[in-house]
Amino acid sequence: MNLKNVLIISYYWPPSGGPGVQRVLKFCKYLPQYGWNPIVLTVKDGEFPVTDISFESDSKSVQAIKVKGISFYSLFKKIVGKQKLPTHQLSPGLNDSLITRFSRWIRYNLIIPDGRIGWYWSAVKRGKQIVSEKNIDLIFSSGPPQTVHLIGRSIAKKTDTAWVADFRDPWTDRFYYYENPRNRVITFLDKYLEKKVLKDCDYLVTVSKGFFSLLNNNWGIDHKSEIIYNGYDIDDFKYISKEYDSNDRIIISHIGSLSKSQIPKGLFNSVRVYNQLNKKKSISIKLIGSVHSSIKHFVDINNLNEFLSYKSYVNHDLAIKEMVQSKFLFLVIPDLSNNEGIIPGKLFEYFASRTNIILIGNKNSDAAKLMKDLGYYFFYDINENINFNDIIDHHCDDSINIKAFSRSEQTKQLSEIFDKIA
Repeated sequence: MNLKNVLIISYYWPPSGGPGVQRVLKFCKYLPQYGWNPIVLTVKDGEFPVTDISFESDSKSVQAIKVKGISFYSLFKKIVGKQKLPTHQLSPGLNDSLITRFSRWIRYNLIIPDGRIGWYWSAVKRGKQIVSEKNIDLIFSSGPPQTVHLIGRSIAKKTDTAWVADFRDPWTDRFYYYENPRNRVITFLDKYLEKKVLKDCDYLVTVSKGFFSLLNNNWGIDHKSEIIYNGYDIDDFKYISKEYDSNDRIIISHIGSLSKSQIPKGLFNSVRVYNQLNKKKSISIKLIGSVHSSIKHFVDINNLNEFLSYKSYVNHDLAIKEMVQSKFLFLVIPDLSNNEGIIPGKLFEYFASRTNIILIGNKNSDAAKLMKDLGYYFFYDINENINFNDIIDHHCDDSINIKAFSRSEQTKQLSEIFDKIA
């Protein structure tokens, strides 16, 4: 089979960890099966919230061309005097220093579209060369950071190449802008850049109906857009089996980051009540990933530490194991405006783990609707109490059909868009 070449622009690429890298990485893994050879343009020595060596096996067969750029994130870290910053650092935290608050203000009010803009010029220059050298048939940019879409737009215009933009999150309607209001000038300029991208891309892909609506409100894209959900890779689950806690505890886990707008107060308080009445078989909550200081403060002042444990980011293969071996998994829709379209990427791997799932937050969100369509039962507002006696013996239905969310099926959908646009 003669493969067509697609230039994929992504800031996040192994050794980067976290959810940002998985979508692009899995597309690249499966695209050759559908007639497309991915060539990745990414950053050299990038600033990643976490690294994850478990992704490297999927990336080895993909050609990745890396270019350097100015890192405003590095400058931010030097200003605040920290070697590493968690992903939720861009949300205001308890006891933030003056310099941290000032640096965050600079990030939101002086830099657009994001702190990765310093990579733009070198990426555009190298991208133009790649299009010429590699006989590129199509350009695909996946953000955030939204700088990648400005890079994609520039290369597409300068080389007269078709371009598909992939939005894993909204742009100017992203949730942390509600936590960090920006000045009117920077908001206007950022909206201008967003509209340029929405207008000029040949096709647009996003991950939920809610995100589509937000983008479509900013520029009409309904005639040239499609939803491709995040998903799961069946290969990641092949050699992991169900094994529950040896201490006979009921494990409820959250995998991934939790921001200040994601405090599951009802869940936490309900676990405490259950444990007070059920001494022999108690519930333990595992929070695996970065957790905002506001959540830790809530846990401390409500004396919840005895049944709750924290674990920092773990490699993806270990995260999958934690999902499979938990009795329940929970996710929290951020308690903010315009949260309907938020479908945490982890949800699809939650599906594949065949573990019970509890959704906390907006019961009318796209995530909740998706779960209801598949036959899931447990939905609670962020402050709502949960009667665990009613749900503790429930078993997840292994027959739920989730094939449509496999990375292979989603890549097939993407390849059909590529075929149409190229």
